[in-house]
Amino acid sequence: MITHRDVMNRLPKKRRRAIDARAAQILAEEMTLQELRRALKRSQVTMAKTLGLQQAAVSRLENRSDWRLSTLQDYVQAMDCELEIYAREKKRGQRRLIRILPKPRSRRSAA
Repeated sequence: MITHRDVMNRLPKKRRRAIDARAAQILAEEMTLQELRRALKRSQVTMAKTLGLQQAAVSRLENRSDWRLSTLQDYVQAMDCELEIYAREKKRGQRRLIRILPKPRSRRSAA
C-alpha cells in the first residue's frame, strides 16, 4: 500500500515545500469561535455585554457543537465580523459562497 508519505517523498523538494506552506496556510485560516474571539482580543464578558447575555452563556455557546444559524450570525456580528458559509461540491471540489444577509442591529435592541 502506498502511503501519503511515500507520495510526498517522490515529489521534488520545491513542490513539497509549496504543499507544506499551503497546508499551514489552510490550518491557520481555520479556527474555533473561541480562538477567533481571542485573536480579536475580545473577552467573554465583552461578548456577553454586546449580545445581552451572561458570561456563562457565552462560554456555553463557544462549546456548542450544534448552532442555530441565527445564533451563530449574532455571535459573529458581535465580533464585528461577517458570517460566510460555503458549499463545496463533492466531485469537483468547487466552493460556492452561500449569501447570508446581515441582520439589522436595531432588531436585537428592540427585543
